[in-house]
Amino acid sequence: MKKVIKDNWKFLLFVLIGGLIGGYFTGLYLYDSLSGEILKQIQEQNVTKEMLAIASMIQYGILYGLILTFIGILLSKKVKLWKEFKLNKKTIITTAIITIISALVLFPGDKLIFGTFNTWVGEQYMVKPTIYKIIAGLLAGGIIEEVMMRLFLMSLVVFIFSKLFYKNNKEIPVKVYILANIICALIFAVGHIPSTAIMTEITPLIVIRCLLFNGGLGLCFGYLYRKYGIGYAMISHGLCHLISDILMIIFI
Repeated sequence: MKKVIKDNWKFLLFVLIGGLIGGYFTGLYLYDSLSGEILKQIQEQNVTKEMLAIASMIQYGILYGLILTFIGILLSKKVKLWKEFKLNKKTIITTAIITIISALVLFPGDKLIFGTFNTWVGEQYMVKPTIYKIIAGLLAGGIIEEVMMRLFLMSLVVFIFSKLFYKNNKEIPVKVYILANIICALIFAVGHIPSTAIMTEITPLIVIRCLLFNGGLGLCFGYLYRKYGIGYAMISHGLCHLISDILMIIFI
């Protein structure tokens, strides 16, 4: 335990700070995005915007950030998914291409495809993103979601599969990593449904949207994690949100 902390304290600190800041702004953004009925319910319970932001900050910074990062490092090293962050021309180009395409999928892609058929989706692209949304996407999305879904969960799935089916193999087959990525991408997509339900009615179209967009992006980030390490997955995920938000600011 001490060795893991000593060898990775900079990364742990980075995730902790990113999680605390990102979590705080996620809480502020979530409060502003609540439907009228749910907002009334939490106000009746004397839950303020600041209280929700602080609770979110602790959740993202300590629980999702620090604890899952520590476990994720241990798991990723056991299944050979941990890679030290290194600058490499080919890696940077690949990451940039995936990031730009992913950002365009969010905006204008989401607006043109699903916004045409769903009023709520369309309304999301009628106002410029707030600073709360921008910071939440960059930090909570880019850092903490990658810790949760890739560093921790994807590593855990690979670890479980390798112990159940390939414990006598010297190397874990590539197909295990690919399957783990697909499973985590689906979980990542389904995991967005409850938060979406807070803001709008869940319809078959909304479910399909979550599966296609979030699942597809999750596969891309999972690929970067498997090939180049968690650092590049975080960069791509965070910049994907940032670029799409900047495009919204420019064109809305």
